[in-house]
Amino acid sequence: MIAITLSVGGTAIAQTTNNQVAFHMQVGADNEGNPIVLDADSVQGSQYTILQKQGNGIEKTTFRAACSEGRLFTEKSSVYNASGQLIRERQTQKEISPQPGTPEANSMEIVCQAANNGTGQ
Repeated sequence: MIAITLSVGGTAIAQTTNNQVAFHMQVGADNEGNPIVLDADSVQGSQYTILQKQGNGIEKTTFRAACSEGRLFTEKSSVYNASGQLIRERQTQKEISPQPGTPEANSMEIVCQAANNGTGQ
């Protein structure tokens, strides 16, 4: 497995693993300064995933935006250990109120702009 990570201005990350390219955009940071990123490959219309560090692993949270209504819902939260094994998953399915400047609000803005411009998947 070969992994190459590129960072452009601290906001976009492209990672190549086994000839697969993953594109992530930084939408915020946690209290320790670790990046919180939007997984651009996960965007399906107004549903998408953000990733953030969780201990030695990663937390993956799936959101669904109701763009025209300005509403955001969590769908699922999954935690993976450092070797990529799923250790916890739960259905969350609740509405949240993202505050301006937070990773949730930033990612929703990006996804909704893409959907409104007809570039969403």
